[in-house]
Amino acid sequence: MSETFFTAENEELRDPTNFSVMALFGFFLAVVGLFSIQYIQIMPVALVGVVLGALALLLAKRFKISFFSKALAFLAVVIGSTATSYSFIYRSSENQYELSQACRTAELYLENLSKGDLDRVFFLVGLPSEMPNMNGEAQSPTVRAMKRLSDDPSHREIRERKSPAKWTFVSLEGEYPLSNSHTYKLIYKDDGQTIPPFYKVVVRKNCSKYNKTKKKVNWFVDSLESTKMQ
Repeated sequence: MSETFFTAENEELRDPTNFSVMALFGFFLAVVGLFSIQYIQIMPVALVGVVLGALALLLAKRFKISFFSKALAFLAVVIGSTATSYSFIYRSSENQYELSQACRTAELYLENLSKGDLDRVFFLVGLPSEMPNMNGEAQSPTVRAMKRLSDDPSHREIRERKSPAKWTFVSLEGEYPLSNSHTYKLIYKDDGQTIPPFYKVVVRKNCSKYNKTKKKVNWFVDSLESTKMQ
C-alpha cells in the first residue's frame, strides 16, 4: 500500500506544467510601460500588460501554467499597475504646475496693466518676430508691443478704470499644442468692478508642454480680449 501511495505522489510531482506566452507578453508590455512615466502616450501599453498578466493568473490553474509563468504574470500586474499609477499622478501634478505657471503669467500681466506699469507688461507681450505694417514695411516687436498696449480696446479699457482691479481666475477654456509652443486660453474676471467684466487671456509657453530639453522657458501673453460668460 505504501508503495502505491509513493508512486501516486511521484506522478503528482511529475505533473507537467505549461509555459504561458500571455504572461511573458504581459510582462514585456508592463516593462515597456515604465516609459509612460516620461511619455504619457505609452500608458495604454502598461494597461494592456496588466490585463494580460491578470488573465494569465486567472487561467493559471485551468491550463496548468508553470510557476515561472505565474511569476511573470504577477510581475506584469505589479509593474504595469505601478507604472500606470505613477505616470498618472506625475502627469496630473505636472499639468497642474503648467496651468499655475500660465495663470501666474496672466495675473502678472493683468495686475501690472491695471496699475499702469507698462514696463513690466511690455516684457510679457507675445508677438511673432515680423509683421508688415500698412505700407508693407516690417515693424519691430517693440513698436508692435507698444502699439498693442496703447491702441487695443481691452488694454485701454483696463488701464482707464478708476476702481482698483481684483483679478479672479474663472476657468481654463482650452489648451492647444503648436509645433514649438503650447497655448492656454484662460478666463479672468475683474471683481473690483460693480459689474465684473470677463476677459480671455491667451498665454503661450515657448516650447512644447512636456519639453525637458529646453534650458530657458519663457511665458508670454499673446492676446487679451473682452468676453462674455454664457
